[in-house]
Amino acid sequence: MDPLSEALVSEGMVSEEKLKEIKERTPKGRSFILEMLDTVPVDEERLASIYTERFRITRVSPRDVQPEALRRYSEKLAFKYLSIPFAREGLRLKVAMVDPLDLDAVQDISFITGLTVVPFVATRTEVLTAINNCYEVSSEIVNILDNISSTDVENIEFIEEDSQAATAVFQSGQRLEIPDEETLSAPAIKLVNILLKDAMQSRASDIHIEPGQKAVEVRFRIDGVLKPHMEVPRWLHSALVSRIKIMSKLDISNRRTPQDGAIKIRIAGNPVDLRVSTLPTNLGEKAVIRLLNPEEGELELKDTGIGQDDYSILKRSFSQPQGMILVTGPTGSGKTTTLHGILKELNTGQTNIITVEDPVEYELKGITQVQVNEKAGLTFANTLRSILRQDPDIVMVGEIRDRDTAEIAFRASMTGHLVLSTLHTNDTTSTITRLLDIGVEPYILASSLLSIAAQRLVRINCGECTVSYVPPDDVISLLPKIDSGARYVRGKGCDRCNNTGYRGRVAVFEILEVTPSIKSLISSGASEKDIRSQARKEGMKTLYEAAMEKVYRRLTTPEEILRVIAPETVRERYCPVCCRTYTESECPYCGEPSEGICTGCGRPVSFDWRFCPNCGRQKGPGKRPELPSTPRVLAVDDEPGVLKMIEVALRPLALEIHTARNGREALDLTQRVNPSLIITDINMPVLDGFELIRHLRSRVNTMFIPIIILSSRDTSEDKLRGFTYGTDDYITKPFEYTELQARVKRLLQRTHA
Repeated sequence: MDPLSEALVSEGMVSEEKLKEIKERTPKGRSFILEMLDTVPVDEERLASIYTERFRITRVSPRDVQPEALRRYSEKLAFKYLSIPFAREGLRLKVAMVDPLDLDAVQDISFITGLTVVPFVATRTEVLTAINNCYEVSSEIVNILDNISSTDVENIEFIEEDSQAATAVFQSGQRLEIPDEETLSAPAIKLVNILLKDAMQSRASDIHIEPGQKAVEVRFRIDGVLKPHMEVPRWLHSALVSRIKIMSKLDISNRRTPQDGAIKIRIAGNPVDLRVSTLPTNLGEKAVIRLLNPEEGELELKDTGIGQDDYSILKRSFSQPQGMILVTGPTGSGKTTTLHGILKELNTGQTNIITVEDPVEYELKGITQVQVNEKAGLTFANTLRSILRQDPDIVMVGEIRDRDTAEIAFRASMTGHLVLSTLHTNDTTSTITRLLDIGVEPYILASSLLSIAAQRLVRINCGECTVSYVPPDDVISLLPKIDSGARYVRGKGCDRCNNTGYRGRVAVFEILEVTPSIKSLISSGASEKDIRSQARKEGMKTLYEAAMEKVYRRLTTPEEILRVIAPETVRERYCPVCCRTYTESECPYCGEPSEGICTGCGRPVSFDWRFCPNCGRQKGPGKRPELPSTPRVLAVDDEPGVLKMIEVALRPLALEIHTARNGREALDLTQRVNPSLIITDINMPVLDGFELIRHLRSRVNTMFIPIIILSSRDTSEDKLRGFTYGTDDYITKPFEYTELQARVKRLLQRTHA
């Protein structure tokens, strides 16, 4: 083992087995230190100290780089060896390197520059920051972003506030000054601005920036579903995350621990609250930005999609002077919106309403809102104790997470307060089981609970592209107790709904009113099944039944119901032979119903579940399917023979080939299939190749897709024009199959590897 490897192992930075694995997969000509930094969490300062203490290499922080030191030193060379020259003294070139013991890199740099290289050590973050500052991230990204008009990218205005909530969020990070106008012209800044504007226009609730082996994928969560938006080159990841950290006032030098931040901005005059979270992964930091539009916090309770009967039950509950109302469901199911809708109806100006939330997502006028800050000792339980000394009439607890919070909240509901809160459970009756599990006594539950509302959010069919259709048999088979005469509609996909068929969401409710009979069952320790059975007798609609009402009203589709509401929530099973109910048996691991014997015809009935939908344990052979990762190539030419030749030529590369006859058809297809590479002709009807490239390079989600022009025009003017518009390669017809294969393979490897 070489001295550097021995030092890394002895310092405990990496195990000997892991280091051996890293060296085996490190490409030839690349330092294994750079590979290690890309694949495992490493303390950069400790790594630098190994070079200084054990190998006596001088430590530098290359902030001031002499312009003459950058001569003959290309950006490609800087990224290849993660190095930056910062000073030149005669024939000596001082270079800050992440791995100054990489002798091959030192010799290569010396050969290219013609100077004697003196290596110094710096951290990866310091070198990347210097490269970004010296080369402005990349001339390529600058040229691409310059194609987007500045009027299309609204400048972001920062709204500084010194509220307690903001202070609590920022206290763990390094407070940084807002960048000046000169800094805002940097390409990474412009790209983040574009992403934020696109997210707002797409009605996205979250932006996910996820580093991968080959590229950085950016996905938008729209109507509760993640959708790929664009791919960013891997080398831009550090600058992109650093910009997001600066916006949310986090520590850009800390890449080893998770961080959370927030900031208020204004995009095109519209105020937006951003909640930022970063998480270290084996491939780099993942960043998630949640966009909170204050206008969405103004929704009334009736605007959520609640039915009149369910609204009447909730109205009876929150009209009581004291008691507990719980809203349950998974993360992102709209619980906070429902609670805020209730608070708005209760906010008459004659009551003292106080909330404790984590975080405060929407500000409510006339209501006192408190932000949880666990680092400062401001937990749900401690805050709730203090709130009860503030003479409240109504208290909202953002979430019941533990026994202390539950006990304080329930005792408050028994002493003259109306308490609203949330819980993460699947349905109404399982909420009672959950509260008993965390230690709440049955008599307290029975005397305090007014009602429990379980809810989900389902996507609504797009009103612009709705068509009638017949759901597949495998979908219908999972939907027992359906209306045989029902007509189904869905959105076929259009520009307005981003080709998803859905636009917007509506809430689905299952509301359990705690009647005297339900109270009696809770007090006596009845099972969840008995409580549910009694609630059904008293008219409670299940989540499934409420969701199917939306289907019959042609608001959504059966496929969407199955996506949101798991089959195990449908408790009543029906035999497909005689359509009678059958006796349920249970999953051997979690006790959920899975199969049984029909009471009508005596036949065994089972569902083809490979995994129990409740506990996830495998119940049969097979494994979960994996999504295909085959690169997609879009070929564009108005001659069918040429398209066929391209397909035949690329067949040995095992690619997924899509074809289009003109530029307009190619643009539409690009939005649907998200190709990894595009091959296009120049002369085409409707929209020619040059205009196609111009449109692709002006859109943020397609600006990085590599493009090859394949044309019979072989003039220098056409080639110059093609490269000016943004093509990556130019091939003339007729072409050799092997040449096309080699160039496609090279572009795919360069862009995604």
